[in-house]
Amino acid sequence: MPKSRDEAILKAARELLAEAGVRGLTVEGVAARAGVAKTTVYRRYRSKDDLALAVLIDMVEKVAAVQDLGDTRAELVAFLNGAVKILRSTLMGRVMQGLVSELAADPNLAKAFREQVVALRIGEMRRLVAGGIARGDLRPDTDTQLLHDLLFGPVYYRLLLSGAPLDTKLAERIVEAVLPAFAGSGKPSAPRPRYRTVAGEPAPAPKLRSGTRTK
Repeated sequence: MPKSRDEAILKAARELLAEAGVRGLTVEGVAARAGVAKTTVYRRYRSKDDLALAVLIDMVEKVAAVQDLGDTRAELVAFLNGAVKILRSTLMGRVMQGLVSELAADPNLAKAFREQVVALRIGEMRRLVAGGIARGDLRPDTDTQLLHDLLFGPVYYRLLLSGAPLDTKLAERIVEAVLPAFAGSGKPSAPRPRYRTVAGEPAPAPKLRSGTRTK
């Protein structure tokens, strides 16, 4: 399928989702709006839920990665705030609300969501955690998955359950509450010692401290 048809299908799906939500999305409607046959759509997507997921993935992939700000707290706030803003002010929030029951009922759809949406977030979190550990902002044993869940959990709880607002200061408040549990010493990680060798000769063994016995 030419790329232009792929783009036309996703554009039509986005428009229908914006107008009627997941419940109003149909393969027939997408095909008609995109100007393609239904079979063309079905070759790419099994169902309207797959279409909605494709729109979600497309939106997540377009969210820029967090720049190196030299400060882990600032980077985590920026990372979380990016998600808050897109869920609050774009179609992504409505798609997530419409998809959540389908994700619970369809293991294949849930697997695709984890592998193609959640994995993108975890990968970026892993990069931020590595930088935070190197700076000494985070403990060396920081659990990336747990930190991710503690930061994003309140956002999705508000979006899907409580209905509390996704306000502009939410990301900062969450990071302030969670970060102390993972705080490091504040000292950059020390590089491993390296032993220089003369060409053709093995590296010397590290010197033993006084009183240390060898076997």
